Amino acid sequence: MKFVFDLDGTLSFDGVTIDDEIKQVLVRAEEFGHEVAFASARSYRDCLGLLGDELCQKLVIGLNGGVAYHQGQLVHADYLDKDVYRQVLGFCRHYNLPFFVDDTFDYSGQILEKIPFYTGVDPLNKAQYRSLGELTDPIKVVIYMGGHEELVDEIVERIEKTNKAHIRYHAHEKCIYLNPADTHKASTVEELCGENFVAFGNDQNDIEFFEKALYAVQIGDFPALSPYADDQLIAKQNQPQAVAAKILQVFAEFRGK
Repeated sequence: MKFVFDLDGTLSFDGVTIDDEIKQVLVRAEEFGHEVAFASARSYRDCLGLLGDELCQKLVIGLNGGVAYHQGQLVHADYLDKDVYRQVLGFCRHYNLPFFVDDTFDYSGQILEKIPFYTGVDPLNKAQYRSLGELTDPIKVVIYMGGHEELVDEIVERIEKTNKAHIRYHAHEKCIYLNPADTHKASTVEELCGENFVAFGNDQNDIEFFEKALYAVQIGDFPALSPYADDQLIAKQNQPQAVAAKILQVFAEFRGK
């Protein structure tokens, strides 16, 4: 069985590390006849240090499905429609909105210090910051809307009308996330892993992922995800140990399936 794990809030609770106890369980997947993969909003470059040398060689789907690496090599990429991208840049420049752009490995943007995840970008210094003119094949755009929430509906509506992008507003982050049309975690997981997989996740961008999964385990209590979960782990104390135990339990339950 394929087991596909979200990272932040599911396996990592500080955005910097995954507890050794969780990693030790993940590398035991083959003992139960399973394979592990990872699916994150992060770029692959931002998963490297978090996963470590062994786990980063597994299938790693990044940018909410826009990119995938296996054994350290790019195996999948979906790119934003160029017209949509120009329209989004126009919005951001006109209103001076902070935004962050990813291609398969490098990045660009403006007022990057306002982006909620910026402190975790490229911690191993393996990528390059490029000018917008140099970054010609964008995959994902994140726009920070703090202080400009009144513009969210207008931006989302205009992009949705194009039918050329997957767009979602995360109110708790005050960020708009933009991906290529029909591209999200679930679409790429299904393409690369098949229809039968077990999902572990915690947040809004795991909803489609959970809908497609054979079995879905929610970590935490994000209310919008709960209706799509088959199982849920809410642990206020000893979270890494509890997650490791839950993974091991589900590995055992799906042995031979």
